Amino acid sequence: MITWRRIKTPDDRLLEQVIPLYEEAFPPVERRDAGQLQRVIEKRTNLYFNAIVEGAEPVGLLAYWDLQDFYYIEHLALFVAYRGRSIGTRVLEEVARCLVGIRLLEVEPPADPASERRVAYYERNGYRVLTRDYMQPSYDGKREGCPMWIMGNEVPARLAEFVERIQREVYRENEHI
Repeated sequence: MITWRRIKTPDDRLLEQVIPLYEEAFPPVERRDAGQLQRVIEKRTNLYFNAIVEGAEPVGLLAYWDLQDFYYIEHLALFVAYRGRSIGTRVLEEVARCLVGIRLLEVEPPADPASERRVAYYERNGYRVLTRDYMQPSYDGKREGCPMWIMGNEVPARLAEFVERIQREVYRENEHI
């Protein structure tokens, strides 16, 4: 059975186990460094940084933000040994069941087979491209941002406001934590 286990403190053993996946699955421009991640987990109560667990074994990670009017899925990744087994699909089905309402995420524009598969994966799981004109801010305020697409499970009337809230609450307010 696949479950999520929320990581609330930097000394949680599961965090230590999933940080290598976090660093392998996302390039530096698309993630926080480990120290910043630990501080954000501890200080931001609306961030749900979860280990995806099968039995007692961590198989991946799911990070999302509860931004009141919507949810922002920041990261979803599985360890290589668990990919291709429909675990990600089951996680997204559970996300849809538990996080009722608007769910947004960022995805790399398709530039190679891997990024094309990622967009197609989210489309198969009920998401669609909402905007192709988006620049993800830097996590640390030092690097350049990177172009991304916003995908969502529905088209919110307040999309521009929601995107601004993601940029402010997920990136800008956490640059120097």
